[in-house]
Amino acid sequence: MDYQVSYEHSLKTDPDAFIVRVPSQRVEGIPSSLPRDLLPDYITELILQRSPAIGKIRNLRIL
Repeated sequence: MDYQVSYEHSLKTDPDAFIVRVPSQRVEGIPSSLPRDLLPDYITELILQRSPAIGKIRNLRIL
């Protein structure tokens, strides 16, 4: 399944400085059998794996 999300993130070089706000991003390849309450953690880990320069993600919202 695909989800639209928004979030803020920092870079690995300065993980406590949240410098980027992503207003909308499509995240693809989410298993449809994944329970809804596990989605935020799963999507956060997926984004971090796909973007190695990101340090931390906060305020993740499923749109």
